[in-house]
Amino acid sequence: MKKLLLFALALGFVSVGIAQVRQISPKAWYSTVKDVKLVDIAEQETTYQTEPNHTVASDRAMDVVVGETWYDLQSNSSMPNRIYAFDDGTIATTWTRGMESPPTCPDRGTGYNYFDGTSWGDYPTARIEEQRTGWPNIAPYGVNGEINCSHSGVDDGLIFSWRENKGVGAWNYFNLVGPPPNEDILWPRMITSGENNEIIHVICITPPEANGGSIYEDLNGALLYSRSSDGGVTWDPENEILDGVSSDHTNAWNADNYAWAQPVGDNLAFIAFGGTRDGVVMKSTDGGNNWERILFYESIAPFYTLGDVLPNYGGGDGYNAAVIDDEGIVHIAFGRQIHNADEAGSYYFPYTDGLVYWNETMDPLDTAMIQSVIIAEDWTTTNLYQNGNLAAWTQPNGNDTIVGVATYQASLTSMPQLVAHRDEFGQKIIQVFYSALSVGYFHAGNLTNYRHIWGRFTESDGMFSEFVDYTGDVYHLFSECVYPSVAQTMPNDKYNILYQTDLIPGINVRAPSHDPVKNNMVYLAVSPLSVDIEETAVSTFEVFQNMPNPAVSNTSIMVFSETAGVIKLTVSNILGQVVHKESVNNSAPAHTFNVNVSNLDSGIYFYTVEIGNSSVTKKMLVK
Repeated sequence: MKKLLLFALALGFVSVGIAQVRQISPKAWYSTVKDVKLVDIAEQETTYQTEPNHTVASDRAMDVVVGETWYDLQSNSSMPNRIYAFDDGTIATTWTRGMESPPTCPDRGTGYNYFDGTSWGDYPTARIEEQRTGWPNIAPYGVNGEINCSHSGVDDGLIFSWRENKGVGAWNYFNLVGPPPNEDILWPRMITSGENNEIIHVICITPPEANGGSIYEDLNGALLYSRSSDGGVTWDPENEILDGVSSDHTNAWNADNYAWAQPVGDNLAFIAFGGTRDGVVMKSTDGGNNWERILFYESIAPFYTLGDVLPNYGGGDGYNAAVIDDEGIVHIAFGRQIHNADEAGSYYFPYTDGLVYWNETMDPLDTAMIQSVIIAEDWTTTNLYQNGNLAAWTQPNGNDTIVGVATYQASLTSMPQLVAHRDEFGQKIIQVFYSALSVGYFHAGNLTNYRHIWGRFTESDGMFSEFVDYTGDVYHLFSECVYPSVAQTMPNDKYNILYQTDLIPGINVRAPSHDPVKNNMVYLAVSPLSVDIEETAVSTFEVFQNMPNPAVSNTSIMVFSETAGVIKLTVSNILGQVVHKESVNNSAPAHTFNVNVSNLDSGIYFYTVEIGNSSVTKKMLVK
């Protein structure tokens, strides 16, 4: 009754008081439900809240709907680059648009909208291509242009749409076909690099047998790499299987299980991980001439074939993201997923929770690290958490429990996106956005919980900030917010997000889980959270970093001041709530505060030391 009342009064109030660390207590059926048999996926024809909620972002802009679509399958797993923020502050967005005769949508193609620095354009009324396409990717191209890549699903292969000046003018076209007899290469991912973004890089796969394709180079779905520096006139290489993703390492790649990172100079990288076979990062430091295979997940069955029997084991869900920081280090994230297999096929557990983080300074993961528990009773006891690899998990909401899970073949915390940048103090930040099941909010018709867009960040130190629900305001509590795509560039000092939303959990194109409904494509800008704050202080007043940091039970903060007087110490959590306060009348040049943190939750805290009109604020971590 409580949840039905919540649903009926969705616009009347906002639920509050979500705990920070505690995980939902697992019910018996969480660990026994076995859902959909895994099969290859066929190509298929504002205003803020009025009451406080500490997980809801207060630094988000108003939502802007930039377009619509009835075709609601934006990806089978990892998201393409659907949004790009240019250096001049303009923004281009793309999505798979279909408005006629759903779910097949014969008019399906790339929907496009552009922010000219002042306003967005009208909703598009047609696709940008001259033929039916899907799975678009947008990137800068040339001095002031842009390029989009999508697949045709026929022997025309990949369709590239480009123009010299972004946002205006007619589109030009060229294409790339696959190697015979697999000309209809599918599910592309594209980036551009070079001084003027003139070099095009694309990865895609040959159609698996289940999609009408054939085995190519001993791979049932071969992952191909192509590069062109002359606008698609020539490709070098063309449809190459890189050493590292060949049949020496696996026997299959699946739709959308791969994603590019935004290039940083000549540093290129993409992640490829279906969730059950080996997970790899392919990295080049010379613009794509040479590639290194970096193993981040070691599978128990890299050459799985039908009939293999496998116990429950921890892997991924195919939703992957990658980013390269300004030091050339690759960071990745993927949805955690538990799998097994018997003589009839392979399976996944749809109630699996957890979003996994890894960077190339870390050791490879395996099922022992990921573990086979579906939902942990206490995530802080898990291997991933203690090793700094757990980026997120489902957040509780009072006494509410999970009602049901819509079929995205994803973890409860999945669809990750990563952004790497430096804050105003030069600290490296890795921001993680993701779509997560949100407890307490569900659709009464199909009894499944809604998903919201959430976020956290880390400084690559194994510690993460508090959870933030970016669509947890009163107007989004009962909205399905999925398929986030986040620009990895920040010319406006904002995170620029594009996501899809409607009022019913799940997707119509796959399953279907509900009748066709119109979906909005939404642009959302979010300000980064502050990390360190240093206010102007007199030269004779110095506050040192607490030691040890991270702190476990006790930590010391040394203060140096040549001015005698009352020194005040205040410790606050990331929400601004004061958790500790003390003061001392200082007569000596130095004083040390000894702070007991054993009663504080793990996370990021800020301590402020004041004397007279001077103050300094620093960050500390508590484990």
